[in-house]
Order: sequence, then C-alpha cells, then structure tokens
Amino acid sequence: MLIGVVFESDGYRLLGRFYQADGPGPHPTLVMAHGIAGVELNLDLADVLRDAGWNVLCFHYRGCWGSEGPYRIATLVEDVRAAIGWALAQPTVDPQRLVLLGYSMGGWAAVLTAVQDPRVYALITLSTVSDLRTWMPDDGMLVDWVRFMNGMTVETLREELRAQAERPQPVDVVDQMSPRPLLIIHGTADPVVHHRQSLALHHRAGLNTDLALIDGGDHRYTGRRRVMIQRIQRWLETICRS
Repeated sequence: MLIGVVFESDGYRLLGRFYQADGPGPHPTLVMAHGIAGVELNLDLADVLRDAGWNVLCFHYRGCWGSEGPYRIATLVEDVRAAIGWALAQPTVDPQRLVLLGYSMGGWAAVLTAVQDPRVYALITLSTVSDLRTWMPDDGMLVDWVRFMNGMTVETLREELRAQAERPQPVDVVDQMSPRPLLIIHGTADPVVHHRQSLALHHRAGLNTDLALIDGGDHRYTGRRRVMIQRIQRWLETICRS
C-alpha cells in the first residue's frame, strides 16, 4: 500500500509517501532522507523493501517539492527528526527496528541526526557528503538545485553551506553511532560527491560499520541500481536477524 502523508516540523507541513508493508505488523521501517534538491528519491528501493516486508517513509524537507516553509540547510536535521517521530507513531512500525537512510546531503543530515537520536536502530549513508569543509558544488549544480528550493538563491545556498561547514561535521561525530549498525555506500565514479567523502566517514566510524564501494557507480548509480539495492537489502536482512 502507498499512502500520501502530511506531518509537521516546527509548524511547517511536510509532504511524504508511506510505503506500507502488507500485514498488521509491526514491521521494520526505513525512513529515507533525500538529497539537497530531492530530484532523486530512490523510490525503486522503497518498492523493493515494501515487497520484502518493510515500511518505507520518503518525505520532503520544508521548502521543497510542496512542503511548506523556507528551505534551509540548518533545518534539515530537525525535519529528519520530525519524520522519525511520525513514523514511530504509526501502529505498523516496529520501534525497535527503525533504520535511517540518507542520500547525498540527506546523508549529511542523517548522520548528524542518528548520533543524537537513540530511536535510530541503524543507519545507511548513500553517496553522502560527510564533510562540508572539503565539499562545495560548482555554480552549475547550485543553479540547478535552487529551482526546487523555496526562498533560496545560488548565493544564499552557498552561504548556508559555508556556514554549516563551521559546525561539527558527520566525519567528526560518526563514531558516536557505534555500536549501532552503519552501512556506508558510495559509487567509485560519483562526479557530484567524490567517494573520498565516504572513505573518510568509514575511517572515522566505530565498530559495526560496513563499507560498500559500487564499482563504476555514479551519483545516482546509473546502470548499477540493482547492485546498490541488493547490497542494502542483504545488509538489512542481516542486521534484523541479529
């Protein structure tokens, strides 16, 4: 079953999709935080996991794709926490098996959320930005992205990224996830976020961490999506059996 959902974050209505597994549950559940512009939502992964007995929540941060409010990098973590709270309020969700997945800049927000939030049983980062001090997209990317962000310009987005780079980064705090399970996935041919970002994250992570580099995978895993999805599904099956 696929359900359109609306929930609040700091008074703003956020929009999302809830892929509900068959049966009364409770079911293990994945909350997915998309990238900076939200063009790639990885909904094929959501379909596969729902068919395998998982609930999946995909949502849009404030200020993008119809969600209310202004888009801000500084409020991504708050929106992720609100999504987790909505998911845990659903009777079909197993609160002991809630996994958070962050893609690209969503991975940046997901790590910062998970290290603070014990409700997150496990974490997956996918093509993630782990350190804003060493990553700044070019102007062409910024121009493309701000089209989908309410109240954002290239200049303000660049300023926000620089401001957030002054704060502790995922690479600085990821070890606080341990010993909760962590899976880090990245394509070796990613032109948007170099896989060095994930290598650095893995280097700083603690126990119970797995790294999967997808050979030839670009930022969206073009031609490698089945490999990426199968790697995530196998890992989820493993951690939920243990």
